[in-house]
Amino acid sequence: MKNMLRLMEKKEERLDLRRHSMVFTPTSVNQTDNDWRTRIIPGYIEHCESHIFEFYDNDTKVTGLCGHLWTLLSEKLNFTLQAIKSNEISAGALKKNQTVYTTGLLGILTRNETIAIPKTEMHDNRLIATDFTIPLWMSSQRLYIQHEVIHDNTWMAEVFSWRIWCFILIMHLLISVCSFWSQIVHLRIKNNCKRSTFGDHIFYNFGMLCNQNQIPNILVGRSRIIELSLALFCSILYMSFGALLYVYITKRINIIAPFDDLNSLLTNTEYKIVSLEGSTADIAFKIINDDTFIRIKTAKRPHRLIIAPTVERMFELACMKGKGKYTIFQGEDDYKVRNHIGCHMIPVGKSYFKIWVASGIVKNFKYKRTIDLGILRLKEVGLWNALTYRWVNKKPQCNYNLEQKAIGIDQVSLIILIMCCGMIIAFIIFIIEIIVYAYKYRSP
Repeated sequence: MKNMLRLMEKKEERLDLRRHSMVFTPTSVNQTDNDWRTRIIPGYIEHCESHIFEFYDNDTKVTGLCGHLWTLLSEKLNFTLQAIKSNEISAGALKKNQTVYTTGLLGILTRNETIAIPKTEMHDNRLIATDFTIPLWMSSQRLYIQHEVIHDNTWMAEVFSWRIWCFILIMHLLISVCSFWSQIVHLRIKNNCKRSTFGDHIFYNFGMLCNQNQIPNILVGRSRIIELSLALFCSILYMSFGALLYVYITKRINIIAPFDDLNSLLTNTEYKIVSLEGSTADIAFKIINDDTFIRIKTAKRPHRLIIAPTVERMFELACMKGKGKYTIFQGEDDYKVRNHIGCHMIPVGKSYFKIWVASGIVKNFKYKRTIDLGILRLKEVGLWNALTYRWVNKKPQCNYNLEQKAIGIDQVSLIILIMCCGMIIAFIIFIIEIIVYAYKYRSP
């Protein structure tokens, strides 16, 4: 659903201003004592475009970037804006062998049903339906994909740096050597026949590091200082690991985009490009004769270019999981005002081309120059820059991960893998011991 602001004179002559994604209008009026009097009709604006144009106060006032712009123009030029509904969902596109726009907002302009489109890209082929005001801003056309993150399955190895792991290993060996020597000295003093190997100390000290603190009788006699040092070292290790455990077990890493331009997308991935019908991207694929653009639009199996009839359908495809992968080709300004729809989208690669954005005025409208001068004056005094920063350029405070989720199996998969490997190794050793026992003690 699009929206429209309409300006009307006392004598019911109308001036409409409509825009490409949300519409508002002034219309052809005669200027009488510099007073353009109008009515405001209740309108509706889609939530996805609220940064550009939005109704409030029972649909009697408008806000947003374009809403504020035309409100300021109405105050400076002494006219009133009227908000009405429009069922058009795009600017419209020329059909094959057509020379006149019959659909979309440009079709409405062609039929003189409205006066202006507050936001439209300045394409040459649109000049047959509209005259452009002075440019408002420049929009970069880029690819956007769904922002995906996965859990880091190697978090156990990343809790400590490799230097810390080396230090732990050295301390383990050093404590094992000291405990082995201390027990040898103790046994010689006591004339005790119990003897243990250095491997026993390595094994059971490792058990202490793993919080298995039951010491077998064969190791009784080690130095108490060594035992205390090992216990303190293990306690510090437990506390350090535990302090970082939750942070690293929930750590996520961003998935790097598998392409950085259209050529790599076409040759290295199965991504499909989605663009809005009648948008700049749609027009670009029709008129640009670059080899990559031609290969994309002529690809058959699979089709690489999909033209979506609505914004909602475009984001529905881009946010799908498990049924193919899609990337959106759209303007940077559209991305800034739509980035909260469906799923979080992020830009990929550099922009492919830039295009000026302006308001579109019906052909031969005699007050177009007055509107141009009003916009120019707002730019000169800095009001346009302030509006742009407030509604478009200001970094959005979006939180896409507010929901706390339980720890999944993928986050502890490394622990389970280590346990399974340990069980397999233990089972293999058990089989080998049985074979050795049978061969050694049962053979004649």
